[in-house]
Amino acid sequence: MEKFRIKSPVSYIIFFILILFTSCSNWLSIAPENDLIKEKFWTKKADIDGALAATYDAFRGANLQSLIFGEVRADMAQFSATNFYDYTKIASSDISPTNGAINWGNYYSAINLANTLMFYSKDVLAKDEAYTPRMADAVEAEALFIRSISFFYLVRIWKDVPLVLEPSISDTSNLFIGKSSEQVIIKQIIADLLKAKDLAYTTEFQGTDAFYGRANKYAIMSLLADVYLWNQQYQKCMDYCDSVTNSGLYSLEPLTTWFNIYNPGNSPLESIFEIQFNDNLDSQENPIYYNLIPVTGNPQMTITKNVVVLFNDPEDIRISGGRGPIWKYVGKDNLSTVTRSSNERDANWILYRYADILLMKAEAAVELNNLPLANSLVRQTIERAGLAFADVTDQDILREVVRDERGREFMFEGKRWFDLLRAAKRNNFEKKSILIDMILSGAANVQQRAILATKVNDTMSYYLPIPQRDIDYNQNLVQNPYYSR
Repeated sequence: MEKFRIKSPVSYIIFFILILFTSCSNWLSIAPENDLIKEKFWTKKADIDGALAATYDAFRGANLQSLIFGEVRADMAQFSATNFYDYTKIASSDISPTNGAINWGNYYSAINLANTLMFYSKDVLAKDEAYTPRMADAVEAEALFIRSISFFYLVRIWKDVPLVLEPSISDTSNLFIGKSSEQVIIKQIIADLLKAKDLAYTTEFQGTDAFYGRANKYAIMSLLADVYLWNQQYQKCMDYCDSVTNSGLYSLEPLTTWFNIYNPGNSPLESIFEIQFNDNLDSQENPIYYNLIPVTGNPQMTITKNVVVLFNDPEDIRISGGRGPIWKYVGKDNLSTVTRSSNERDANWILYRYADILLMKAEAAVELNNLPLANSLVRQTIERAGLAFADVTDQDILREVVRDERGREFMFEGKRWFDLLRAAKRNNFEKKSILIDMILSGAANVQQRAILATKVNDTMSYYLPIPQRDIDYNQNLVQNPYYSR
């Protein structure tokens, strides 16, 4: 994980920012000037603009990895060993700390750049009158969002990880940070987001791609709701869902225009936060199109039999008239059979949209035993998909209904494994059978099932091992105990 253990001086950090920036686009279009010395670089607003762009770009570098980690151990997607061999090993529960796919470098790169940006922002504020206190507040909010969502991925994938809150900007930086517990990191995320929401822009960029691609107050509150849901703070999850809803800025895209969510994207109704791609600028394709879901040729991610069970109604608009849930990435629209062209491989990475707000709130409402509210919320996305819905009066059944609806609504959007893990770990892994049954059902044969049955009862097996190269480098890192036996 090279970028996490940077040992170089400030000039290398600035150079790293410049290198990262080469693929930024749209509102990320003002590059830092080619000065590698700190005193010359952190002097003006343009430097902040470029560094902020680089920070988003670093997080965008985790796009493919985040999508796969959100699906590979779950029950809806299967991956080809041709191009994704290391991930297929993870999918089959053959997980080793030396597996090359087990790498947290992209997340820590984004975290380090966010920390660096916040560290130097005050210097620019003192030097350039064009960089106003309001701008500095908003930049801090965006940096805190990127750092927080990066850590949120880390704790959901690895559980206990290093909590890095200072930038690696000199040879005196502490490069040997040990792990912090999941709860310590969640507490930090919540504190950062509570601060960020009060500093952030609101509607300043409305009407432009930046409204969906830069973290404003509503994106921050959406992430807060997600974190509270993960942390079993259900009323707070509902409160922040309500804050997004009550803004009056968001609604579901109607059934007739549902496909606008994916093509062209940045739905003016439903989108809350999307990492932007634009194939017309610097050949900026989403990496899912390189091998995973090419616009021509066979996809390397395909559906499992469980998807057929979930999508049991052929009228569900989300399977695009039988073309399947992958069509939202490769099709031009929901009605024709025309695929996107080779210069249309730029679907945004959608992290939060209004459907997520409704279904997060529905899940929280179920846990608070407010079943009428949960029914009314889940009904909205089901009916938007063109289906009928009958109220459910049993709490356990309604839990499954909401979870299955999230599976359909966010199919192949990198959320399924996290949804299942969140359900399983509730009340000290009271429902770990959700994961045990799923993992065992995917066993290739009776022998493999017997071997897995001896392992999957350990809840630490649901998290990945610390990458071995980082254990070797950092003597303060301790391996996930499940993988050190």
